[in-house]
Formats: sequence, C-alpha cells, structure tokens
Amino acid sequence: MRNLVLVSLLLLLSFCAFAQPKIFATLSGTKAGWGKVTLQQESRIEAIVGKHIEVNQKAKGFPGYRVQVYFGSGSDAKNAAHKIRNSLNTAFPDYDSYLVYEAPYFKVRVGDFRNRNEAYKAFKIIQSSYPGAFIVDDLIGLPRLD
Repeated sequence: MRNLVLVSLLLLLSFCAFAQPKIFATLSGTKAGWGKVTLQQESRIEAIVGKHIEVNQKAKGFPGYRVQVYFGSGSDAKNAAHKIRNSLNTAFPDYDSYLVYEAPYFKVRVGDFRNRNEAYKAFKIIQSSYPGAFIVDDLIGLPRLD
C-alpha cells in the first residue's frame, strides 16, 4: 500500500515537472527575467477602472480622522477660530492644524490620522488643553516624510 502511494506521488510530480518547460518556452523570445502579459477584458471594465481613477484624482485626500477642537458660528467665530488655531500651532507643533468653513460653522481640526487609534492617542493629549475636543472622520492628506 505504501509503495502504491509512493509510485502515485512520483508520477504526479513527474507530470508537474514536464508541464514547466512549456511555460518557459513561451517566454524564450523575451529578455531574461521578463515576460509579456496580455490582459483581455470587456470594455465596460476598462470604463469602470477609468472612472475610478478619475474620481480618485479629484479627491482632496483619503478617509481618515482628525481631532476637532472648535466649531462656532456668528460674527466673531472666524476670529475665534484663528486664535485657537494659532494657540494650537504653538502648543502642539507636531500636529498640523486646519481651519475649515462649512456654512455656517468655522471649525478647527488637528492632525492627519490614518486610523482611529492614532487619533485617540492625540485626542488624549489635546483634551487636557481643550476639553471640548472630539474625534471626527475627515479626508486627510498623505503623511509627511520628515
């Protein structure tokens, strides 16, 4: 019984080994280590991929998180937002701050965090100075390479 299994295994491996030269024979006309790939797909798939590329190029970032420190509306909201942003820049220079206007609110947000855990760590640090801070979903920029 063991011999039968061993012989079957050897036959299977030999068939696999003889299948490989056909692959290398088709690549013999190319440079060593390089091959040619031909992709066949429907035109609708090309249109969807093109639309996906177009939408992503128009996006001003990708989904992430920020810590929102201030939001307000009214006649003095813009000045208050600028003051808070300036104090944030001096108190927390490691984080970028953003002044956002979404009618009728001025908002001050801090950081570019890719996941909620990173945002939570910064939130705990910022919360000591700004107790009304909270984490929000936002489009963030690519990380800086410092």
